[in-house]
Amino acid sequence: MNTSCFSELYSHPDKYLEEHLVGCAELAEKFLGEAKVNLMDEELLSSLIKIVALCHDLGKSTSFFQEYLTSQDDNKKKDLKSKKETHHSLISAIIAYFAVKQEISGLDIDNDTKILLPFISYIAVKKHHGNLNDVVTEASLEDSDIEIMKSQLQSIDDIKFKILSDNLRKVGLNIDLNKTTVANNIEDIKNEMRSIRLYLRKIRQKEDLTYYILINYVFSLLIDADKSEVVIGKISSSYTELMDDAVDKYKSKIRYKDSKINVLRENAYREVNENEINVDERILSINLPTGLGKTLASISFALKLKKKLHDVYNKKFRIIYSLPYLSIIEQNYQEFEKILKTNNINVNTSVLLKHHHLSEVKYSDDETEFDTEKSKIMIEGWNSEIIVTTFIQLFHTFLSNRNSALRKFHRIANSIIILDEVQSIPFYYWKLVKEVLKAVAYKLNSYIIFVTATQPMIFDDNEVRQLTDKTRYFNQMNRVVIKPVFQKDMHLDELIDVFDLKDGRSYLFILNTISSARQFYQLLKEKLPDEEIIYMSTHVIPHERLERINLLKTKSIKYAVTTQLVEAGVDIDFDVVVRDLAPMDSINQSAGRCNRNWEKKGEVYVVSLIDEKNRKYALRIYNKVMLNITERILSEYEIISEKDFLDIIDRYYREISQNLSSKETIDILDAVFKLRYDSDDGMPSISKFKLIDDEYYKVDVFIEYNEEAIELWQRYIDLKKIKNLFKRRSIFDEFKADFYKYVISIPEKTENMPAEVEGFKYVNAASLKDYYDSETGFKTSDVLSIW
Repeated sequence: MNTSCFSELYSHPDKYLEEHLVGCAELAEKFLGEAKVNLMDEELLSSLIKIVALCHDLGKSTSFFQEYLTSQDDNKKKDLKSKKETHHSLISAIIAYFAVKQEISGLDIDNDTKILLPFISYIAVKKHHGNLNDVVTEASLEDSDIEIMKSQLQSIDDIKFKILSDNLRKVGLNIDLNKTTVANNIEDIKNEMRSIRLYLRKIRQKEDLTYYILINYVFSLLIDADKSEVVIGKISSSYTELMDDAVDKYKSKIRYKDSKINVLRENAYREVNENEINVDERILSINLPTGLGKTLASISFALKLKKKLHDVYNKKFRIIYSLPYLSIIEQNYQEFEKILKTNNINVNTSVLLKHHHLSEVKYSDDETEFDTEKSKIMIEGWNSEIIVTTFIQLFHTFLSNRNSALRKFHRIANSIIILDEVQSIPFYYWKLVKEVLKAVAYKLNSYIIFVTATQPMIFDDNEVRQLTDKTRYFNQMNRVVIKPVFQKDMHLDELIDVFDLKDGRSYLFILNTISSARQFYQLLKEKLPDEEIIYMSTHVIPHERLERINLLKTKSIKYAVTTQLVEAGVDIDFDVVVRDLAPMDSINQSAGRCNRNWEKKGEVYVVSLIDEKNRKYALRIYNKVMLNITERILSEYEIISEKDFLDIIDRYYREISQNLSSKETIDILDAVFKLRYDSDDGMPSISKFKLIDDEYYKVDVFIEYNEEAIELWQRYIDLKKIKNLFKRRSIFDEFKADFYKYVISIPEKTENMPAEVEGFKYVNAASLKDYYDSETGFKTSDVLSIW
């Protein structure tokens, strides 16, 4: 577009309004074209996205906004920003609404689509700088809103608006965009919204996720294109061909011991990858005992599926590998990295991306290393072919009203989503998760692969394609036995005397609370004064936890006391595991840390520990019904062989399904059907979804543990000298990942609470001994937290 013909209206400092609108439309259409979805007619969806993008900032044409943008007076700028007349989203949304309505008026489409598509465009534009609300609330307008928009319209320069309109028409905005038309739109909008509200009440009775997925998809495309265009401009398409035999080549470089466990691992790997791929089968499962190589098998299958889907659809499919815990993100990311490097692939973030709230903010492709601000946009938009991320990031993208979370929603389309350790999803969300995953799979043309040793009954067996004969592998397993010890509840000082700790075997004790783990660690130290014992909980800084996990992996440590943070996915191996009572799936995961490589016979003891008031530690953190079912089933056995684990787990899940109501699921699923993203009246809403529900509020504490921590804290404090908030955040992102290695979370009501400094509770090096123990972490006498 020739800049000499621009309107002289601006969207951002030094950027013409039409330049931004056209750039945004091009990006949104590019993002849309990268995927094939099953939501509606492709041409109609493309037309809708283009109109939404070209209209989303038209309200910036007002003299109020233009004056705000160009003002050099900070006080005046602040006053203008607070004026409702300066806000641009509502009037832009109304223009988008009528533009889409006009575009589809003559089309032969169903009545629902004809009524709802303009409204969906209206919502996307109206909320593109905010979070989504209840759609019925969004369809309500006050008389004051109308008067403000009339004032805004009157302030627009006629000549500049005409040039803007002509420029947008040249790129395909086929509407008569002039002040008279917009004035008529403003007059008509209240009646339109009245009809929409009546219609919404009708369609809200349908139990269908189509419109939920469509709203999120359109909203996501718009806000990602908008943010990306402003910060980055054009985004080039890059595609690295990931060979479907990449894992085979990687495995061929490794020398495996000739052992029973490795034979089973190889058999399982081959079985998974010799499955004939049927692109119509969307829900898949790799259900194998712990330690049988599910990670490599799932990555290999995903790469083969990716290649097949590219051949079928001529579209690139991304792989999203999702795990429940930060503690195992790194090792799975490194597995991908080693596979790619072995295959001579340049591992940059456009190919492989690690994303969680503490990720390093650095992004690069084959040609460019992006600065921090641009890196953040690329990372948070999931601009990568393989993404390794947490359940929190993934499920709060599926289920959210938040702008920042929904921005990457469109990247879910055409994805192969691997859900590793899927049993970590709370049982009360099973029905919700099932409905959302089905919608994602079939509406967004994606594939779901469950990877687990204990597959929960989210889907019925006949709804899932099993990639392994799970029974065959479980029947061959004989690494460990579970021994329930429920003759009586035990205090910690009684547990210490149950085992002959000098019998030459290695022992891992997994306890339910930080307080019980810390107390037992002290008892164990007194019992074994000459032995090195590892202690871990989330009150130990991440910097130290990582070092301790790596030490445990060397198998040079015979004794460890920890909370559940090693329960799933952490590749450590002990002869004996002692587990405080927990739900059955947690016990099975704990058993995966015992005799992992089948070197001898391992033993897992399940005990019921009680505190000084004779209350079970387990009841502090787990559902009573789940514990009762687990204890009753386990009490039927003196010894449980590993080959019987599968039947026992299945029985447990059946009883859970029958005995526990899922009000949380019903409430939020109802909110999804009703498109109630948020609520001001206390009604259940999508915004209430929380995958991990902490029962009490936590605060972050920075621990000045060593010289690196001292330096990082000083860098953080120096940021406060920078007045520009945006620049401060950008600089902090550069060292955030290292900074959080020295941050722990503690309960808000902790008695030994350090003072707050610049947003963090802060323990300086001089007072370290008052607050932090180098072995057991933060010093507190009132900890009930889990990890």
